[in-house]
Amino acid sequence: MSSLLLESNGSYNASWELIKIVLVLALIVGLIIVLLRFIGKRNRGWWMNRSLRSLGGIGVGTNKSLQIVEWNGRIYVLGVGDDVTLLEAITDPDTVAVLLAEHDTANVTAASTVPDWLRRLANRLQPREANGAPASSDGQPSFEQTLEDRLRQLSERRRKAEELLDQGRSGDRTDES
Repeated sequence: MSSLLLESNGSYNASWELIKIVLVLALIVGLIIVLLRFIGKRNRGWWMNRSLRSLGGIGVGTNKSLQIVEWNGRIYVLGVGDDVTLLEAITDPDTVAVLLAEHDTANVTAASTVPDWLRRLANRLQPREANGAPASSDGQPSFEQTLEDRLRQLSERRRKAEELLDQGRSGDRTDES
């Protein structure tokens, strides 16, 4: 009878010990994550030049990407491939301040502990505007919308410049007969 009691008590202790080990392990992993985030925020200024800050980028092909950087209070959109090409420079201080504020609030929101799958689900359920972009809650255009508008304006300007050049070339030609 005593061996039966000891056996059942031993399994109880073993499962309780297993639960304690899992909880302590979760606490240690949580503390490591918090410590790494704290160190990352503190060392950001030491690892890179404070006047140059990368706001993000996206790959658009093999060894090609679109990068957005802030330098001396200006935002630059760069095409990076075999060489670096300036696509757009945003120099208006008010526009730069709005874009940076939105970027910083987006980073704070993205750094929250909400899982990616839940964020994607929320984006799917969010009401959309006529152009298919998510509607912002405060009526202000999002960083992505503003960037897309600026890139569209840039491509429109280039198209118009090419048309003017083509018209100028065709006007300079004379028939030599």
